[in-house]
Amino acid sequence: MARQDGEPYDWNLGRSGREYPEDSALNNPELDASESDPFGFVETEIVRHRGRGWIGFGIFLVIVITGGVVLDNVARGYVGKLIEAKARSSLALPESTPVKVTVGGTSVLYQAATGKFERVDVAIDKLGVGDLSGKAILTASGIPIKQSQPIDSARVVFIAGQGELTKLFAGFTGLPVSSVTIGSGAVQVGTTVTALGVTVPVAIAFVPSAVGGQLALTPKSLVVNGATLTPAALRSTFGALADPLLATQKVCVAKYLPKQLPLDSVTVKGSSLELAVSGRSVTLSTALLTTKGVCA
Repeated sequence: MARQDGEPYDWNLGRSGREYPEDSALNNPELDASESDPFGFVETEIVRHRGRGWIGFGIFLVIVITGGVVLDNVARGYVGKLIEAKARSSLALPESTPVKVTVGGTSVLYQAATGKFERVDVAIDKLGVGDLSGKAILTASGIPIKQSQPIDSARVVFIAGQGELTKLFAGFTGLPVSSVTIGSGAVQVGTTVTALGVTVPVAIAFVPSAVGGQLALTPKSLVVNGATLTPAALRSTFGALADPLLATQKVCVAKYLPKQLPLDSVTVKGSSLELAVSGRSVTLSTALLTTKGVCA
């Protein structure tokens, strides 16, 4: 049935004959969804603003963390300088002696707030200890900011080379020491033995250890007139004459080491001998490092 204007009637009673935006979008696929749906456009803009907000917060967080790390590194360096100055003044170290300080643990600012530093390592390139000279490494843990309070633990490793050991071992066996070499986990001492009017060159390889705060040297092998012998073979050949060479020798090193830190380990590393002392609940002061023990 046609209308008076000649157009056919729309008999779809569920529709009013008006076009809605969604109808336009369906009938016109070229129409942009954001233009056809105003609510979708608003939602999209909200998501976009929210995304920009998270990005801005992330950038702010990165700036805060970076600033905190930089500030903590500055504080760590400042504390290290203070400890270095204290070490130089306590041990009378010249400025030409390299001293490296490492402040370990978590945030230095946090450690300072708790009143105690977790760990500090001080490496001294050259330290004179009595007649000896070598490298020293101090490791302390649980160090209170107040210097009058004791620290949890302290360990000092003194590293001596072959030349220094000649001074240390001179006369320790009652025999002349002609040479000292380090290698293969042992300390080899060159000397001479006179038996039946004949002087024989002997090189004794000792395994070092710490016994009762002293440096103990236990014979491992001997080279007699060019022939290598075990302690058992030497004793079976020379009997009681070999006893002075086969006995464990002890060297008192207390006069070289801090009195409050007894010798607790001896290690051969490469061509050096490491003497380690340690103690707990000690006060880290000038007196601790400069007051040496006494050999009985």
